[in-house]
Order: sequence, then C-alpha cells, then structure tokens
Amino acid sequence: MTFTKPLRPFSIPLLVGLLAFPAAAATVSPPTPTMPSVHRAVLEQHCFGCHGPDDPGGGVRLDSLPLTITDIQTAERWQKVLGVLNAGEMPPADEPPLDPTAKADLLADLASVMVAARKLLADSGGTIVMRRLNQREYAGTLRELLGVEVNVAELPPDTSDGAFDTVGANLFMSGNQFEQYRALGREALDEAFARRQAAAEHHILRHEAETAVRDLAKQEAEGLAAEARAKRWIAAVEAAAARPENAEAVAAIRATAKNDAEFRRSWRKLKGAPPPEDFGFRTVEENSDKANRAANFSTGYFSDYHRAFFKLPHLDTGTYLTIHTLSTNVTLLVPHRWPPGDYLIRVRAAAVPDAPPERRFIEFGTRPRAGQALSTHEVTGTLEQPQTIEIPFTFTRQHTDSQDRTIFIREKGTADHYLQTRIVFGNGKKANGIGPPVAIWVDWLEVERLPETDTPLPPGITALAPVPLVDTPAGSTATGPGAAAIRNDLRLALERFCRAAFREQPASADFIDRLVDHYADRRAADDSHADALKDTLSLVLATPMFLYLAEPDPTEAHRPLTAPELAVRLAYFLWGGPPDDRLHQLATAATLTTPAVLAAEVDRLLDDPRADGLVRPFVHQWLGLDRLDFFEFDRNRYGRFDASTKLAAREEVFATVRHLLATDGSLRDLLAADYVVINSVLARYYGIAGVHGDAFRPVTVSADSPRGGLLGMAAILAMGSNGQTTSPVERGAWVLRKLLDDPPPPAPANVPQIARLAGKTLTTRERLAVHQDAPQCASCHRTIDPVGFALENFDAVGQWRTEDSYQAMTDAGKPDPAQQKLSWTIDPAGQFYGGPAFTDFHEFRRIIASHDRDFARGVTKALLEYALGRPCGFADEPLVADLVDRAASHDFGLRTLIHQLVASDAFHRK
Repeated sequence: MTFTKPLRPFSIPLLVGLLAFPAAAATVSPPTPTMPSVHRAVLEQHCFGCHGPDDPGGGVRLDSLPLTITDIQTAERWQKVLGVLNAGEMPPADEPPLDPTAKADLLADLASVMVAARKLLADSGGTIVMRRLNQREYAGTLRELLGVEVNVAELPPDTSDGAFDTVGANLFMSGNQFEQYRALGREALDEAFARRQAAAEHHILRHEAETAVRDLAKQEAEGLAAEARAKRWIAAVEAAAARPENAEAVAAIRATAKNDAEFRRSWRKLKGAPPPEDFGFRTVEENSDKANRAANFSTGYFSDYHRAFFKLPHLDTGTYLTIHTLSTNVTLLVPHRWPPGDYLIRVRAAAVPDAPPERRFIEFGTRPRAGQALSTHEVTGTLEQPQTIEIPFTFTRQHTDSQDRTIFIREKGTADHYLQTRIVFGNGKKANGIGPPVAIWVDWLEVERLPETDTPLPPGITALAPVPLVDTPAGSTATGPGAAAIRNDLRLALERFCRAAFREQPASADFIDRLVDHYADRRAADDSHADALKDTLSLVLATPMFLYLAEPDPTEAHRPLTAPELAVRLAYFLWGGPPDDRLHQLATAATLTTPAVLAAEVDRLLDDPRADGLVRPFVHQWLGLDRLDFFEFDRNRYGRFDASTKLAAREEVFATVRHLLATDGSLRDLLAADYVVINSVLARYYGIAGVHGDAFRPVTVSADSPRGGLLGMAAILAMGSNGQTTSPVERGAWVLRKLLDDPPPPAPANVPQIARLAGKTLTTRERLAVHQDAPQCASCHRTIDPVGFALENFDAVGQWRTEDSYQAMTDAGKPDPAQQKLSWTIDPAGQFYGGPAFTDFHEFRRIIASHDRDFARGVTKALLEYALGRPCGFADEPLVADLVDRAASHDFGLRTLIHQLVASDAFHRK
C-alpha cells in the first residue's frame, strides 16, 4: 500500500439515524483513469522514435496515445504497452534501456490505472442481472421446501474471476442444466417421500467395542503361529542359500532383488530350499507381485506392539484406539433397511491417565478407508468415569453403499495420510521400542434413528395434503372411477405446491392444467401414483419460476421492490434460502417495508441458525478460503496440522465472524483483538491452556500474544504458503487486498518464477531480492514484500517461530547432500512503501489496525456485491461512503453494518 500522507485517526461522523437513508443516492461521475504526465517524457525518449508518426513499428503509434482512458480501444493500446514492458520486450536489446527506477514507477502507475480503467469500463451502473439460484441457494431452497439435503456438486460452478456466487452475470443457464435440475428435483422428492413414509420409525443399534478385540486376539494368535512357521521356513531357505552349490544362484538373485522378501520368493532357484507349503503357507508363482506371507515376513515390526496391546487392562469391556495397526477404527454398519433421516451417533469413551492433551481427541466420519473426518471431539472422560459423546448426523438416500453406511471413530490425525501414520508409529517405536502408547479407550459405539412424528412438516409436503404420498389402491387412476375427485384434489395440491415452490407467487391456471395432464399421462403409462406424482412435481422444480429469483421486469428499472420481492431478497441474503412463513405474512400485509418492522426482521433472521447461510459462504468467498485446500501440507514438517486441525482452523474464521454478528462486535476485532474464538483443538494447537470442549467460544489472550484477529489465525496464515514454505508475496498481497482495500495489480505475464532459484542456498529475503531484479517485478513487490515479511514469524501452518531454515532438495525430494542447510533468525522489520516503518509483527499489526476505515470500506463493498448480486462499481461510491460513515459512528459494528445495508435505497430497488 502506498502511503502518501502520515497515518492519523479518522474523525467520527455525527451520529445519524440508522434507517434514515435518502430515497436515492446522489449520482457521481467516476474519475477518469489517467496516466501521470511525467511518464510521457519517458515514452517520448525511448519509444516515439520507433512508434511515432513516421512508419510506426508494428503499426503501433504511441505519440498519439491519450493519457486518459475513456474507451476500450485506448485501454487495449495501453494494455499492450504494459505487456511488452513487463515482458522485457521493449525497448529492444539494441536500444538504451529505461532507468530501473523510472521503469518501476511507470509500471506501477500504469498497472494501477489499468485496474481503474477495467473497473470503469465494466461498471454496471447499478443494474442487477436477473439470475438463477446458485448451487447452495438451490440446495437451501430444496431443504426449506422439502426438508431434505441434496448433493449439488455436479452442477456447474457459480463463480468466476473472484466474484461472489451471487453475481448474476456468472449464473448462466445451459440447456442440459434443466435435465440436471429435473434429476436433482426427483432425487429430492424421492428422499422427502421416503422420510415422510418412515417418519415413525425408531431404531437403535449398539456395537460393543470388545467384540472386535476378540476377533483381533484370534487373528493375533493365528499371526503369531504364522510368524513362528515363517521363521522356520526362512531359516531353512537361508541354510540352503549358504550351501556352496548355491553361491552363484544367490549372487544372481541378490543382484536384482530389492529386499529380503523378494530374495525369498526366488527360493525355487536354490537347491535344497523347501517350499513354503511344507510350513503351512500358500505358494505363489515366481516373480508374482503378490508375495506369500512367509516370504514377506522380515523383522516382526509390529510384534512387540501387538503383544503390549493384548496386555492392556479393560479389554474385556472395550478397546483402545491404535495407530497404523490393530484397532485403528471402531466401526458400525448402519443397516440398509433403515430409512433416511436424522440420526444420533453416540460413543462412550475415555482418555487413559497419561495421554498427552493433544491426543485426547477422536474423529467421527463415514467411509473409514477413504473418508475424511466430519467432526472432531475432545475426550474428557476417564477410565473410571467414561463420557458419552453425542454427534448428530443426517443419513440421506445417497448413503447407499456399505462404505457410506459405515460410521467410524478413530483417534485424531491417525488416518489423514498413510505416510504420516507410518511416521507417527515409527517415532513412537524409536522412543520406546514398541510403538506409540494408546491414548483413547472406547466402550461402545451406538447409532439411533430418531422418529420425526413431532417434527413440523416442510411446506412442500404440507401443500400436498390430502393427496397421499404412497401408492393409491389398485384401480384408482386419474381416468378411472373417482377420477374427477382425484383430479380436483391433485389440482388444489399442485396449486399449493407451486405457490410454496415459487416463493408465494401463484402459478397460472394453464400451467396447473398441464401438470395435471402430465400426471394423468404418467398414470396411463402404468406409473404408480407415487412415481407419477414425483415426476410431475419434478417438473415444477425445474421451472424458471423456481430456479430464478424473480424481481422487477428490466423495463421497470429502478422501481422499488414490492414487499414480497423484498422478503425474497432479504431471505436469500441472510439465509441463502427462501423466506419463511413470518416473512411471507409480513410481506403480504405490506408491513415489511416499514423501517421498524424491517429492522426487527433483520435481527430475527440473524439470530436464527440459518444465518450461517450468510456467514459461511460470504466469509469463505470474501477471504478466499478455498486456497486452504489448494495443496497438501508437508507431513514430515507439519504433522500437528492434521485434517482435524485444519478443519478447526477454518471454522475459527467462521466462528469469529459469527461472534461479531451475534454481539454487533466491531470489525476492528478482525484486525486486532484481545481474544480468539476457538475450541479445544485450536487451544492445543495455539498453546492456550484451560480450554475444553468442542464448542467455539471467545477466549481472552495476553497482550503479547500473536493471536487475535485475522492475522493470527492459522487458516489465514496457512493460505499464505505452498504447504512447504511460507510465501511472503502471497501473504502480502492478501493483506493489501483484504485488510487495506488496496489490491495490487494482477501479476504481469512472463514474470520469472522463484522456482528458477531451486537448489540455491538462500534465505527467503535473498530469494525475493533476486526475484525483484527486474523493474516489472519491483514495481509491485516493493509494496507487497515488506507486508509479507512482517508475517514471517508464522510458519507455513501458522505456528509461531523465531528461526527459519532452507535445505536444497534433490529431484527425488530428499535433502541434497551436496548443499548445506542454511538457518537464520527471522527479521520481520520493514516499512510500508511510502509509509511508516515497523520493527516486529506486533507493531505491524497495530499499524494495520489503525486502518479500520479502509478495512470497513473493503468489507462494505464485498457485502454490497454479495447482497445485490452485482459488482460494486463507481455508481455505488456515495452509498459505500455513507455506509462506512454510519458504521464508524457505531464502532464499525458488523450487525449494524448489515442493518444499514438492508435499509439502503440500493437494497430496495432493482
């Protein structure tokens, strides 16, 4: 960020009424993007000779290029100048080069002007494009309408170029998508009908963990017997190999065998070597990829660990979770005959007395062989007083195969990656000669299917009464006896269903007629009543009235939204789903537009758990949290940052924003705070004592803690790495974009990569210094890099450190023995480009925190784009400024900011 004047506190505007917005925002003429005239002299000296009026090179004239950019053609010409300068193609090699400082200044200004030009020329002027429901809104609408969860991952992506998934310009519709929606709608209806038919079903199944121990003990006994037999066979093979007549064969085998097991599989080539069949083993073909157990036996790597396990107490009533072998999971297969619905998973467990705090956690999930953990839970019970942990879970019709129906419990971090598991086990074996001590004891695992007889019916199902959801008696058709009554009931049910699906907008009589006819056609084609009904309803769920958010006709630009239209916009903004009955009632009564009523409804919606439909998608997209999943983290260096910790780190970001929303906390707390919002998993990771339990809650931190605010969160810091090392460039650019609302221009094409320095032993600062040799790099990096280096005390997974190191690696990914390891003390000191200096992270964070107004401006623009479904452009500048002023007068309260946005004229108009 370029500071052109000393930093100073902003002045607090006068307190104004929260809902007293003007009827319309004042118009504004955006500043015209203009290159500073000082750069024209540089172009004249170096460029006009070849690109002037006399036979311009390549047909490109620069002497006539305007400094102001008012149209696409001028922007394209300046873009070409930026491109060739960044690529180093101009001036040519036989011409004098530009002064590095002058070139860096030219590139910096031109890149910024081009960003402003693109924004101006693409500004929508406040026009909102009619759009379809995005993936999550579509899923949320089906959830509210039918009470079911549907996997929508196969639908086309909703975002592009960093825009929010609510932006209408990205939410196009193709012909084949209607068939996808038809199939997804049918799947949702299948599940909804199945749940209603099984509403009264109640099932409980418990798995006693000690039953698995008995099976393990039997397998262990068989294994020990096989081990003894294998040792005798190996001894016989080795004796044969020692005979003089086998010397030549042994040498030939050893020349190609990779290990002892492969050597033994060639026993046929050794005279006098007995077959493994004589010792009770199955023989395999020579050179087979599948070795018999006798040949594979080597050192009995797990033998001592297994023996120690079966000597543990309490195995008669439960089992211990282990690492890499034996009892790694406790599993339970949910019977396939049990219907979809809401379930409760229970596990009774305890931590052994000497278990370290970081190992007192279990993971829950499905698909034990390949599935990631869905949740993590702290175990605070003891062997004397075990605890029962309850985990709610919803089984859908999509959980059909045995893997999806198998639930598991395992120790946290023991199955993220096979390599990591082996490392953990190997470290334990090195420490005590046996293996990692056990930490968690499990008594039993239980699953209960909860009845839904007292659960309110979703509106889509309620609308269908009295039409049955199950097949009607034989002979009852839409054309047989009683057909008129059936058609009448069906017609009324379809009218109600359409109104619920279309967000209280009625369907035309002609449309209902066609639906009734379609039902009759399906029945005439021998479909059952239930199948014909679901097929008919699936048509409703694939119509534009359901899939699109209907707002004013484009010819009625800028008219206010009606109360029903406002209810829809408000619900999809704050819940990511349709309005509920209360919102519809207020809209019908035309009282929703009353400021006091609207403010009360905003509070009600934000206090509802469904407000996560705002928090999670907005925060995820605003902060770019998808980068957290771009790469694998080095398992050797960062073993503590396992999948459960990463899940908790991501959740910390959401939980913090959720806390601000609930308490009207200040946006300043996202820049710097004296508290963190964490659970026990993150407390262990951050080294914060006294925090227990799975719930996220505010916890006060000391004044010298690096935690508190976004800059201290592991998820944010991990995104600024590549999984191996930190990236000051990525971190610095993120801070400029997200915290200071001063995004650097996009990286130019053909920029040389730091990877070209692979194998060179340099510190991080030295590497980036080399990276900045070219002026096209320095123009941006002089602004970005000091910000990124201020965060270097955090490693690639957000752990605090004071030293760093670098070791060149070979092509095989191992340390290069020809290169020495370089270590250095981290120096986070630096200076903002054109601004203040700082000596450490804490001073840097205080400077960032002083820019609360810049941060609030960035948040406001992001919220506007998300809420209105269009980019925030120059036409919105007065509204943004007004919202920020009002937010400042209320200590930048997040809930207050949302109130202000909803009350704005822009939110109430097309």
